[in-house]
Amino acid sequence: MKKKMLALVLSTAMTLSLAACGGKPAETPTADGDGKDFGGAELVVATWGWAEAGLKALAADFESAYNCTIVVDPTSGNGDRLNKLMAEKNDPTADVALLTKSFAEVGIQADLFEKVDTGVVTSLGNLYDFAQDKNGYGPCYSVCRYGIMYDAAALERAGVPAPTSYQDLFDDKYAGMVALPDMTSTAGPYILVAMAEAMGGSQEDVSAAMALMQEKKDNIDLWYSASSDVVNAFTTGEACITVFMDINMPGLIDSGLDMVWADAAEGSFAAPATVNVVKGCKNPELAQLFVEYLVSDETQSKIAEAMNEAPVSKNATMPEELKTYLAFGEEAIGALKEFDEGFITNAKAEWIDTFQRTVNVK
Repeated sequence: MKKKMLALVLSTAMTLSLAACGGKPAETPTADGDGKDFGGAELVVATWGWAEAGLKALAADFESAYNCTIVVDPTSGNGDRLNKLMAEKNDPTADVALLTKSFAEVGIQADLFEKVDTGVVTSLGNLYDFAQDKNGYGPCYSVCRYGIMYDAAALERAGVPAPTSYQDLFDDKYAGMVALPDMTSTAGPYILVAMAEAMGGSQEDVSAAMALMQEKKDNIDLWYSASSDVVNAFTTGEACITVFMDINMPGLIDSGLDMVWADAAEGSFAAPATVNVVKGCKNPELAQLFVEYLVSDETQSKIAEAMNEAPVSKNATMPEELKTYLAFGEEAIGALKEFDEGFITNAKAEWIDTFQRTVNVK
């Protein structure tokens, strides 16, 4: 490593010397010895606001290797980020977009993204199958899981048992205690389909699950579209049961809550995060290199500590203490329920319309 860093320093010095003499800057090796100098280019990465610090820390080696700067464009929710990408389709400000798989599918159908260059993105074969896009677009770089989370102390005070299924959450005994994702979120459609299948329906027939939501809508204290809404509801005592991402367990526990994770009878489900190159972006070559960087085994082994999300490379490692709440390894990953993203993308508008008219009535 010391030899590689010395080579990088010497190469950079030579480049600066050539530039000072009017010569053309030469390509320089990266820390891995196989890259080039991008002359301080800014690579704009659109992501969640809460992920900014972790992403910058994770990308530090990339910035050093390619002489560039990662500029984070923090937009709170997937929907807001996707809307901005659509509005800027003819002149995008972002080079790379990070979105959950369901929202990335919408972007793919809207022709917002380039396919990955497999000559550059060479680590795809090391990823779990679900993390690879079958049509050649951006892969997943991490995965969170959704399941039931509750404050055990609050349930004990209320004298009610712990819920064991998504259907349980609509029971009258939990009225006023529950925060659930609305239909515009990543998880809302997943819960709808999971319940529909458990109730004898399917993704093609979600009528029974939607009817349960309609009948018991007043039992739900909060339909959320942003993670911060759930955190606020729990810390203020407004809610004590939710369907939420595993990555939020440590923060809620640190706030003093007696948090417990439960795998729902219908199955805990994956919420993978994808990385895509924005079509027409200003730095397409650097963007493709960033995709490879995120899914490389070396970076994947840092994902959990930097981003508090589980890696998707079969070769990644993870500190033991993080395995207590993040899905890691083939068994844990294989147990996660998956969905037909293409079908959900096409059905989502109708589901949202029905949900907003009959369930989360404003």
